[in-house]
Formats: sequence, C-alpha cells, structure tokens
Amino acid sequence: MSKKTMIGYGAPGWATLFTFTMFTTYGLYFFTDVVGLAASFAGLIMTIGTLWDAVTDPVVGMLSDKSDPVKGRRRPYMFWVAIPFGIVTWLLFTDFGFEGTLSKAYFIIVAVIFYTAQTVLDIPYTALAGEITDDYDERSKLGSIRIVWALAACIFGGGVMYFTSMLEPLTGSTQSAWSVCFAVFGLLCTVSIFIGWKATDGYENKEAIVSDKISWNLIKEGPLKNRSFLHVAGGFIFGIMAQCVFLGTMVYYYSYNLALSEGQIATVNTLMWIIGLLWVYPVNWMSIHWSKKISWSVSFGLWGLCMVLFPLVFNVPGKVVAPVIMCGILVVGLNALYQVVYALIPDCVEVDELKTGDRKEGIFYSAATVSQKVASAVTVSLVGMILGIIGYQAGGVQTEETLNGILWLFAGGTTVCCLISVLFMVTNPLDKKRHAEVVKALEDKRAGKEINLEDFKDLIRI
Repeated sequence: MSKKTMIGYGAPGWATLFTFTMFTTYGLYFFTDVVGLAASFAGLIMTIGTLWDAVTDPVVGMLSDKSDPVKGRRRPYMFWVAIPFGIVTWLLFTDFGFEGTLSKAYFIIVAVIFYTAQTVLDIPYTALAGEITDDYDERSKLGSIRIVWALAACIFGGGVMYFTSMLEPLTGSTQSAWSVCFAVFGLLCTVSIFIGWKATDGYENKEAIVSDKISWNLIKEGPLKNRSFLHVAGGFIFGIMAQCVFLGTMVYYYSYNLALSEGQIATVNTLMWIIGLLWVYPVNWMSIHWSKKISWSVSFGLWGLCMVLFPLVFNVPGKVVAPVIMCGILVVGLNALYQVVYALIPDCVEVDELKTGDRKEGIFYSAATVSQKVASAVTVSLVGMILGIIGYQAGGVQTEETLNGILWLFAGGTTVCCLISVLFMVTNPLDKKRHAEVVKALEDKRAGKEINLEDFKDLIRI
C-alpha cells in the first residue's frame, strides 16, 4: 500500500473511537448533570445497549465473513452506515426535553441504535486491516495510523465542556449547546468514514476463501479455542475496564476533588490527547522492535504507576500542572489500548487459519468488540452504582466520604484493571517470533506440504 492509502484507511478511526470515547468520558456526566437522570440509571443505559450487542456483534462478524469477496466483504458496510453513524452521534447527546419514563426510554433506544451503528462500522472496518496485509510490522503501522486519527478526534472532542460553555449563551440552554456540539461531531464522523471507504477501494481480498455457514459454533471453534486470542481478549477486557473507570470518573474527580473549572478540565483533557500523538511512535517502535505484548505491558505499566503516584501524592486542588503531567504520561496506555490490540487480532486469525483453512477476521473482531462493549457497559454501570452508593449529588456539594470514594474509584479502580490487563498480555504465547513460525507454516500448508498442528498446541486447542 501507498502511504496515502494507509492514511486514508485510518480515517474511520476518527469515528469508531471518537463517539465511544466521548460516550465513555462524558456519558455519565451528561446524563446526571445535564439531563438530570440518576447515576445508577445512567450506567444502566450502557448495559442495556450491550445486551443487544451480544447478539448483533457476532452476527455482523459472520455476515461480513460470508459476504461475496468479489463485491466486497467489508467496505459496503462502511458505506451504508456512514450517515446513520453521524446522526446517532448527535442524538446520543441531545435532550429533547422529554420527562420521566419517556426521557429514559428515549436514551435507551438511542443507545441501542448507537451500539448497532458502531457494530456495523467497527467490525467490518477493523477486519479490513487483516485483509490488506499479513505482515506483522505493517499491521502495527496501520494500527498507529488509525490511532493518530482517533487521537485527533479526541483532541477536538476534549474541548467539549469548553465548547458547550461558549455555545450556551448563543443556544439558550446547556442542553442545546451539547446538541449543537455533537451535531458537528457527528458530521465529522460521517466524513471520516467516507474517506476510509474511498481510500481502500480495490484493496479487499477478492480471492478470500469464504465459508457459507453462519453458525454460533464458529465462535466456539474459533476465538474460544484460540489460546493466543483469549490472552488478547483478557488483556483488552481489563484495558477497557481501566479506560471506563478512568474516563468515567475523570470529570467528577477534576470537578469535585481538584475543584477545576470547566475551562481547566477541557485544557487538561485536550492536552492529554495532544500529548498522546507523541506516544504513537514509541508504542509502534516497541511493537516492531520488541513485540506487541511488551509494548502493551510497558504502556499499561506506566498508566498504572501514574494512577498511584499522582492522585495520592502530586495532584493539588485548583492546580492543573500535575494533572497535565499525569495525563501526558498515562495516555500511552490509552494509545496502546487500540493501537496494539487491533494489530494483534489478525495474528490470532492466522493461528486459526492454520487449523481451519478459513480466514474469519469478522468473527474474531466481533468477539473483540463484544468483549469491549460488555466490559465498558458493566464497568460504567458499576461506576454509576458506586457513585450512588457513596452519596454523589449531581451539581451539589459533595461530602468528605463522597470525595474519598471518587478518589479511590478513580485511582484504585483504574490501577487494578491495568495490572490485570498486563498479566494477561505478558503470558500470551504469541510473540513476534512465534507469529513468524505461524506464517511460515501457513505458506507450507498452502503449498501442499504437511504440517503438524501439535507444534502449535501452545497457541490453539487442537
């Protein structure tokens, strides 16, 4: 691929991670402090959407896997979901003034539509990377380009509280300001998806071997018997949990524990994502020169260390310097969360291909996205419940007990999730050297040579 094509491929990363990150970061705050819903119910909204996802993710994965390669197994999904994705990004943060049960029903329905749109985009789009190249290092580069687009989106979205405070006098209300802001964000998401769709024209694998079957057994016989994938999925699940605890409590921690203004919060958040761009190359370098699992472990180790030191030692109420330094370091973990894991999944697909002879990127990516959404839904729901238990009052004065609860949830919860994620990754048997052996065995198998699957029993259950 040319550099232009690789850059174009990464463009939908703006949409796939932007809306999810905004929902994770500001969803609870929007529902509690802007709409006025209870924290426990706000967390429940994501859980309901995820129950729907548990069905739609694998279905979309299987459908894209069995789609006609000549017409395209992945790109058509990107084309048809581009406009709906932009619309639902707007609706997700738009309060039409419904009251009581009607307001709750509206946000549940919109959340379900959002998760569906994200599924239809995310699974075919991320699976496309596995078709474009089978090179270990080039996949790391694609993941890096994709995360650059995502970070650019997060930099833009990091100023949402500043944007809404500026828009409020013009729109007449806080609710309208959020709606206008996310209407613009939604339009940019749609444009980014169309860029990726156009840039990858002609790069799909037209000769892929496609199974005609759609069966839940494909998941059992694929991802669930792939030892390397189970390690990746475990690391990803706890990485997502770390992200959701950190981002979900960040606004509360900054607002109440550190007494930062909306402008200061926007500054810290925006600078975090800007500095994140500087971490893209080191994460990519570690993935190529050491291995992807080492890159992940170092990145998450730094994240966890920051969550111990800064909230407990260096952060001071009213001051933004320490939070900026904290976020400037720990954002390496947020980078690795998507930059590394989506480069690891195609490697696991090749382990499965060695056994079955089929390429099932859609199944594996759908298993990963189900893991992502279940982990995020459960975590955000728990965060909402814990906020209610510790006595959080939306927009009010918080008690000392509540402030301590927010602190330990923010610092302790994130750290524990980071450490468990590292444990899954460091024990993953699939490293760069082992992947090269898998690729060599695949080449031999395609050439008609006999291979012994017992040689790969550390990677896959025979």
